[in-house]
Amino acid sequence: MDLGCHIDGYIAVAAHTCIVPESPDSPPTAPDEATANVAVAAYNAMLVAAASIAAGAKNTQVTAAVDRVAKAYGVTPISTVRMHQMKRYVLDGVKEIALKQPNPEEIELEEKVPDCTFEQFEVYAVDVAMSTGDGNARPGDLRTTVFKRNVEQTYQLKVKASRQLLAEVDKKFPTLPFSLRHLSDVRTARLGLSECISHGLLTPYPSLHDHSGVVAHFKCTVLLLPSGTVRVTGLDLPGYFSTTKEPDEETQKVLKAIEEEAAKKAARKAAKKNKKKSK
Repeated sequence: MDLGCHIDGYIAVAAHTCIVPESPDSPPTAPDEATANVAVAAYNAMLVAAASIAAGAKNTQVTAAVDRVAKAYGVTPISTVRMHQMKRYVLDGVKEIALKQPNPEEIELEEKVPDCTFEQFEVYAVDVAMSTGDGNARPGDLRTTVFKRNVEQTYQLKVKASRQLLAEVDKKFPTLPFSLRHLSDVRTARLGLSECISHGLLTPYPSLHDHSGVVAHFKCTVLLLPSGTVRVTGLDLPGYFSTTKEPDEETQKVLKAIEEEAAKKAARKAAKKNKKKSK
């Protein structure tokens, strides 16, 4: 489940992986070892990545941390997934973080994520997806229905349906993604899609699949505040995802520090609540 919302252009996103039970009244069945491994790896990688995104740090350090977690659990990061800086009305900012740096011998150089340094007061979507397979996600057979306007691209459209589509998008969804069902005339919109996409005016968000293995996906939003990096979205890992594999020593230190900080926050919150009750 991958979702996001915004208030006056300020965006928060989250994603979560869970097991669907056989019925609403029955508990989820514990997954097989491979599925549990990839879920725990993806979740821990999200936590470690969030902790690694700090003012003064570099995006290559985050990529290295994710790679370290993946190797410990024997899984593979999805190569096409990127973590992005977010700004007001900007879902995919200029600064990016790769889950897995491409091999220069196999992939074009321009696909490599440029190095960058994080700064205070920035906001990032920490997006982690991992697979038990080769990690090469490709578009599936499902029709793409989610798109985003590319405001940096211009073109004089020839087809009337394309012009109508772009005019409605510019009016209703000038910066953030939208679904075709949100448009006033879906049939006309479909007629204009091809020209808008081919000239880069609209960016499609296809449904991606890794048929070589099982995929787990977790995402959270972090704020780089003067007090440190704060994770403001995301759920806890479901208890039925458990594995016998252990993360590497460096990852264990980071996870332990995260647990200790969470315990301190919970204690402060409980103390504050009890203080209000005693008044």
